[in-house]
Amino acid sequence: MTRITISRRALMASTGAASLAAIGGKAFAGKKTPAPVSDYMFSEGGAAQLAGIKRVMISNFVVAFQLEGSMRKDNATKLGGITLFGGNTKEVAAKMVWQDPDVAMMQGIADAGLAALKADFKARGIEVLDEALLASQPAYNSILAASGLKNHEDYPVVALNEAQYRKNHTGPDAVFDAKVVSASGLVPYNHSVFEGGQCCSVAKGFPSSKVYYVPGFEIELAKALDCVVVKAWQFVFFSQLEADVNQDGWAGGVGGATVQYSATASSQVRIAEQKTRLSFRLPTSTNKTKNVATSWNAKDGDVVVMLGRPMLVGDKYYDITKGGAKGWDAFHAKVSSSKHIFFSANMSDPAGYKADLTKGMGTAVSGLLTAALGR
Repeated sequence: MTRITISRRALMASTGAASLAAIGGKAFAGKKTPAPVSDYMFSEGGAAQLAGIKRVMISNFVVAFQLEGSMRKDNATKLGGITLFGGNTKEVAAKMVWQDPDVAMMQGIADAGLAALKADFKARGIEVLDEALLASQPAYNSILAASGLKNHEDYPVVALNEAQYRKNHTGPDAVFDAKVVSASGLVPYNHSVFEGGQCCSVAKGFPSSKVYYVPGFEIELAKALDCVVVKAWQFVFFSQLEADVNQDGWAGGVGGATVQYSATASSQVRIAEQKTRLSFRLPTSTNKTKNVATSWNAKDGDVVVMLGRPMLVGDKYYDITKGGAKGWDAFHAKVSSSKHIFFSANMSDPAGYKADLTKGMGTAVSGLLTAALGR
């Protein structure tokens, strides 16, 4: 995972007063000028398309919790994108793992999030259909057959920004494991890979041959229930890593060289930008299929609004200790030419984490909904 610097002063004093703050990252490669970033951004459609909607069905409400983070650093001499004098490069790899995550707590957060979204719709005068109606809908069952996920499974999620991913997507730290938790009563499903979303896909292996038709199935569902189909995804990150390697002396010189490796770990719980979104499929839509597979942002709806900046929640929920590598990580550290440094993150304040994240997630989703509806 790339290095992320977050000012402690930028953390919100309380989650109820949650604020959005930018996390620095490398600029997009090439001459393309990135679009201005705002708190909430449309990746597809706009608020005008949702004017006058009367009822919705929430077909998907998923929270993906990051379980680990990692990064690498070497001491190669570089000039722009060219590596010079890299033959004697020394590398350090740092990894941080959430030990024994409480999936029951995660489930409670997801359930509270769905309840809050329903209440928000109703407060705006929009009817929310009971999700129990979904099971009897052929179109919904077709969606699950094409792109359904297993609740509480670990899935790989891209950990880099677009420019870094396109340059280094084969690297070992391009993804992290996340635990996918669906709100009770809903079976989670992934978006169609043909509707973009390289930033936030959580599918394992090859997609179903029917995934191309998911947009059409959602339109059929919207028409059958005479409503707008709504999907919500939230991605929650927690890791913050720094690593460095310094070499004193020249490896080929008299006396050789002394190499020092270092790494530090802390925790910054945040709701991730771009990946976190609300998507709306209209019953009047004609977009039964799409082919924007290379799009970084998800376009899995006629209207899609995403979090433009990460929402910071807090930094006091984990005790972090050095060491604790297990299984493949421990074996790889012994046989790898890189220096591996591991950190274990154990949750020390689950009650505070659940309360603060629930409030922060409610703020984020409510903001997404306000942007989507334009009111």
